[in-house]
Amino acid sequence: MARALVLASAALCVSALLPPQKAATTAIKPKASFVADFMTAAQNAVASAAPGSGDKAAQKLIDVVCAPTGVNPDAVAALCASYAQYEDLASDTFTGPGQIAKYFEEKYPEGTRVVCDRIAGDSVSGGFTWHREDANGKEGLRGTTFVKFEDGKLVYAREGSEPILKPGEATEALLKAATANIEKEDKVPTYEQRSPKGAAQIADYLWNEAYPKGATPAVALELFAEDIRYEDFNYPSPFLGKAQVKEFVEAFDIPGIDFVPTELSKGDDACCFTWLVRVNGNDGPKGISFYGSDSQGKIDYIRDIPATTPAPLQQLAALVNPALRKF
Repeated sequence: MARALVLASAALCVSALLPPQKAATTAIKPKASFVADFMTAAQNAVASAAPGSGDKAAQKLIDVVCAPTGVNPDAVAALCASYAQYEDLASDTFTGPGQIAKYFEEKYPEGTRVVCDRIAGDSVSGGFTWHREDANGKEGLRGTTFVKFEDGKLVYAREGSEPILKPGEATEALLKAATANIEKEDKVPTYEQRSPKGAAQIADYLWNEAYPKGATPAVALELFAEDIRYEDFNYPSPFLGKAQVKEFVEAFDIPGIDFVPTELSKGDDACCFTWLVRVNGNDGPKGISFYGSDSQGKIDYIRDIPATTPAPLQQLAALVNPALRKF
């Protein structure tokens, strides 16, 4: 990546030396576009260079969505099974190659780039984090996509993107108000105390075993790295380090609120999973998460994205700035 930055800087320096003639002026835009293409390709290459990334299911979608030339709706459709479902948490669920191709064509106009940041999973399921860019390399909306393949075809995907308006602590207040009449049970924990390593093993342990059987956030914190970065897109800034993350996760230890994983990918260094929130026993908002782990097998990166529908601000941003979908 550093080498790519050096090369891109060199290209920009060369363009700065051109005399201000008409011919040179007309060449500036293609050169800038070339640099943006080069940087996009370099970033995607870095994300895809992780060991075994070529065998990951998510890589198939990355290849056609995160191409330097832009999103290829027809290539996305070619990946899909006839019954494939693509769920965009900011809009709707689209079924079949035709609907999915139209969705990509409308959401990603010409000049839009999607850059892959991190990838997770195996040959069956997985996901990737990403951000949008315009032709000049300016960063836009960020998100995460989960994918599931069967017999080489995409059968299900869920895409989550950050809300334009960050409700922050209002989310905590709303959940607490919704469960105000529920008292916290003093039940004896029945989970087995273990110290799993790796993103998928930890996510599975926490959400399918420990939390449902009475674990407190202290159990999760033991499995987090000291330098963890936690991105909850309801908040404008990430939580950095275990101290900040501790305060955040303890605030959401609310009786009557249960986070239930619905699809969980494999992956030692990273995993992606979908979930829903149950509020007082009733199905509530859906979401998507991405976990990354360090060389010690502890979680050092989390990105959580809840459903943003209805998303009038994101729809407005798409009209104002269709490439970036941000104001």
